Amino acid sequence: MNFTDRRIVALAVPALGSLAVEPLYVLVDTAIVGRLGTAQLGGLAIAATVLSFVVAGCNFLTYGTTERIARCIGAGRRDEAADVGVQAVWLAVIVGVILAPILLLAAPTLASAIGAGGEVAGYAETYLRISALGIPFVVFALAAQGVQRGASDYRTAVVVLLLANAVNVVLELVFVYGLDLGVPGSAWSTVIAQVGAGLAFAVVVRRHLARSRHRRPSRAGMAPLMRAGTHLLLRVV
Repeated sequence: MNFTDRRIVALAVPALGSLAVEPLYVLVDTAIVGRLGTAQLGGLAIAATVLSFVVAGCNFLTYGTTERIARCIGAGRRDEAADVGVQAVWLAVIVGVILAPILLLAAPTLASAIGAGGEVAGYAETYLRISALGIPFVVFALAAQGVQRGASDYRTAVVVLLLANAVNVVLELVFVYGLDLGVPGSAWSTVIAQVGAGLAFAVVVRRHLARSRHRRPSRAGMAPLMRAGTHLLLRVV
């Protein structure tokens, strides 16, 4: 294996790892909530469907940011790469702050639209409303991962996501079984883990943004990412 092949493997393995780790939140929730009853599991499934769609719609913050930053760094324009990262973070903050109250208020409508009714709908609404509090941190983490990937820093994201999932597992067991909080406990444990991950990404991403010359939000700076988001959202739909 030559140098180029080794370099590709060194980047690809952590990248695949981060993609594999992200769905673990839902898998852990499913495994634990599934023991509470059919209605609880059904409610979680409905909520997870909605949340997965929301997160998938925000993935442009990762992929669009990665592409633009990598291109700038490859051309030797590291200051411009940092500017792109700052605008991606600002856009993530804006999107997250908008999505959270929408998800909070529209939880009954969203659950009903997917076909939930009765007790299942109640659990779905509860999970969605609590999960709405973690959405800004989830969206921020997507942008931060885009910055890190564009700078070829894949391993940090894997470490942060693994630690967040470990925290989620522990809290799930404590809240759901130890404190007997049921579905709300499962949702709160995931939100706490997501908040922790978001804060961790805020710390580790700073070094990639240190060279930015434009720290304020800019419509022109965000526009390319929003265009990429429109294209990716159409694919998701």
